[in-house]
Parts: sequence; C-alpha cells; structure tokens
Amino acid sequence: MSDKQSPTRAQLEALVVSAQAGETAAFEALYDHFYDRIYRYVSFKAGDATAAEDITEDVFLRMLKSIGSYKHRGHPFSSWLFRIGHNLVVDYFRKKGRDKSVPLDKVLAVVGESSIDLDNYVQTKLAMREVNAAMEDLTDLQRQVISLRFAGGLSVNETAQAVGRNENAVKALQHAGIKKLRKILMPGGAPSQQTV
Repeated sequence: MSDKQSPTRAQLEALVVSAQAGETAAFEALYDHFYDRIYRYVSFKAGDATAAEDITEDVFLRMLKSIGSYKHRGHPFSSWLFRIGHNLVVDYFRKKGRDKSVPLDKVLAVVGESSIDLDNYVQTKLAMREVNAAMEDLTDLQRQVISLRFAGGLSVNETAQAVGRNENAVKALQHAGIKKLRKILMPGGAPSQQTV
C-alpha cells in the first residue's frame, strides 16, 4: 500500500486488530488515515480551529485507551471513531456554551500577517457561519448526517452505522437536509436574515 492509496476496509480491519494487540505502527497508520477526516468533521461542528485540534487529539487518545473494547460486529471502524468525535463535540458545547466569537489576535496567529490570507480566512469563516446558522433549521439527525457525510467524508454506509439508521434513512435525511439548506441559503431564502 503506497502513501497515496487509502487502505481497503479489510486492511483497516487488520490495522485495528494489530492496534488492539498493541502494535504502535498500527496506531500510527490509523491516526494518519483518519486524522484529517476527523479534524474536518470536528472543525465543522465546533467552528473553532483550536478547539477542533484539541478535540481531534482527544478522539485519538480515546481510541488509544479504548480500542481494546472495540468489537467489529459488521460496523466499520470509522463509525466507532466518528461516534467518539461526535460525543466529544457534544461535551465541548456542554462545557463551553455556544460562544462563537474569536479574538482578532487568535485569527492573526492562524493566518499570519498576509491580508490575502486574512481575506480568505474571513470569507471562509463568514461562509461557514452562514452554513452553520442555516443548519440550525435542520433536525438534529439531518445536521449529523450532513456533517458526517460532507465534513467527515463518510460513506452512506459508514454514516448509517454512526447514526444508528439504515442507508435509505441516511439518504432521505441527507436529501431533505440539503434541500432545506439550499432553500435557506439561496438569496432571499431565509426570511429571518437581514442584509447589512
């Protein structure tokens, strides 16, 4: 398996078994394979890069501590890992509340002094804030499905396992959620939005 190829499901299962046996290389391979996907999912849910990094690291610490208790049972390992991520994000919001403000010095530390980078960062944050606000109008399950599918990059099957629904239900939730988001995010779509 080269660096550019993703491991197959069978290879991932073998890595999990090796990690359960205490092989450090298997832990590292799982970390390398899932880190970006978990980070994107957590970042999308938390809306804060620093918190997302901390939560993502906590996901892998939990994986390290409890991988011995993981049982395959036909569910992909990714579903188990994203469930840990979801639970940690819920815990984060319980502890921190929903304060989404970011101090300017934190923004500058992330993007540096470049005004182009700052402009891109601000545009991205505004777009993400708009999407996050629109997602508030979705059901909890629609939000979770869309976050797992698009921010986390999970397949329909993996998402179904993570949320405890069948694939058809996930497809229906995704379709309904996207349709509602599209309606809200289209110009003039949400009556509660005001132009500044």
